[in-house]
Amino acid sequence: MADQRAKNVLLDIRNLRIEATVFPPGEAPKNIVLVHDVSLTLEKGKVLGLIGESGAGKSTIGLASMGYGRGGVRITGGEVML
Repeated sequence: MADQRAKNVLLDIRNLRIEATVFPPGEAPKNIVLVHDVSLTLEKGKVLGLIGESGAGKSTIGLASMGYGRGGVRITGGEVML
């Protein structure tokens, strides 16, 4: 049964962590966590929606699922399997 489920998975994100470096004026650069420990699975024929407030990380998760990130943003943990 597990093999059949694996065949139906299009996107599997496990424990995703995304960070960014910020440069406060007059201070040393700091790393901040934008997304912490997000996991989700998208199967063939299914629809998945991400909802949340503005700035919650929806677009950042979507971009990370395709291997992209905005400037200064990087995936620092977890797995994205497409």
